[in-house]
Amino acid sequence: MVVPKKLTVIFTSFYIMIFVYILLFLFVPDIQNAIIQSRENLTVITAESNYFWALLISLFICFLGSASIGFPIPFPFVLFSLSNSIILRYLNLGLEINQIIQNGTFWGEIIGIALIGGLGSALGELTGYAVGYGTRKIAEERNSELLNNVDGFGKIILENKKRTPLYIFLFALTPLPDDILFLPLGMMKYSYYKAIIPAWLGKNFTTLFYCCWPILIELGFTSQGIQSNSISSIITEALLLLVTITVMFFIMAFDWEKFLEKRKQKKL
Repeated sequence: MVVPKKLTVIFTSFYIMIFVYILLFLFVPDIQNAIIQSRENLTVITAESNYFWALLISLFICFLGSASIGFPIPFPFVLFSLSNSIILRYLNLGLEINQIIQNGTFWGEIIGIALIGGLGSALGELTGYAVGYGTRKIAEERNSELLNNVDGFGKIILENKKRTPLYIFLFALTPLPDDILFLPLGMMKYSYYKAIIPAWLGKNFTTLFYCCWPILIELGFTSQGIQSNSISSIITEALLLLVTITVMFFIMAFDWEKFLEKRKQKKL
């Protein structure tokens, strides 16, 4: 594992902030009440004409999450919150979760948030690709371990170009940080148009999953005869963010150049 000090400091700071957030939420009643109250107030953001603004928020935060380079933006948290606000609004009408999931209007609102978010994510990938495209020359002139690792990861992805669109789709389909993929694709000068379509398709599934996550949690609690609450939802969001950051750290810290060299030696 190649772990630059700056990278370690950045991700350690994220871990500390998330753990502090969880601890404060669990053990400081005033902070817990403030966070829960702010979430309950979010129900108005998707109501009636405000739904248009919810779509813009989804577009912007997903674009920002994909456009950020090496800096994880918690867009799953925002999608989760927007979706949860829709669910809370229907629950406040006296409907149960089983009745809500049979409502076509409800699914129309959820899918709208997901599709717009997927579009924002796909557009945001252009930033990572453009930076990678321009970074290629820098990587060749400077002996940067981090840039060499990213370049090595790109070589692995492009080793079989026929499978590259599938890799891009699967990468977008999972919580994996996409800028770690598009950065090396830009460095390897892979066609952006060939990359953006599978990325957009995969991102639609990803954003839909994040939007459905609070529904799945609610159904899971209901099936066990347990009444879910805001505390469980907020803790789940924090854990989801931790997983995303951990995956990003692994990909950026792993010695892809060394791994690629070993693969070549085995083939020879």
